[in-house]
Amino acid sequence: MMSFMFQHQSIPTVSKIVRALVALFLLMQVASYTLLVMYGSNVDGTFELSEKFYFFSSAVNIDFSGSWENLAQALTGEGFNALVILGTADLLPSLLIYFSLFKLFGLYQQGLVFTTANIQCIKNIGTVLLAWIALKLLYPVVVTLVLRFSGASDSLAIYMSLGSEELRLLLIGLVIYVIAWIMNEATSLHQEQELVI
Repeated sequence: MMSFMFQHQSIPTVSKIVRALVALFLLMQVASYTLLVMYGSNVDGTFELSEKFYFFSSAVNIDFSGSWENLAQALTGEGFNALVILGTADLLPSLLIYFSLFKLFGLYQQGLVFTTANIQCIKNIGTVLLAWIALKLLYPVVVTLVLRFSGASDSLAIYMSLGSEELRLLLIGLVIYVIAWIMNEATSLHQEQELVI
């Protein structure tokens, strides 16, 4: 049924819808993060909205489980705002991916499907995913060293861990890079064939 619906829609029309959804998700993520920073509280390692936002409280939360969980607990235990310190760094890659997707579907909306600009957008998404792994590994060390050297904390331990989330980002980033590489090769072959004809 879904394939039937897409057979009757053009790429620009579907791309316009997807682009609007990407913009909506981007705004929702920024709004939820802003609400949590302003009105959120830490409940057992999960940042949730206070009760006065009962309508949004179940939908808006950030959980630092995984590789940053221990650091988030240590930061909170020492009186630092783990949401601002860790959440902001974790939000930036998401925003970069949303912007690349928005641009990519904008190109599709214009009817540009196999162009170097499209390939670059896809490569950018892969690059952000791979850089996200480095961020997840190195950012906790940087945060700890900055807090120690600034004198803000003497007892904060250095945390570094590699978990399933990082491995998933690595796999997805590599797959996206391979897709961009294949699209680049296909575009080059197509351009060579046009020159021969």
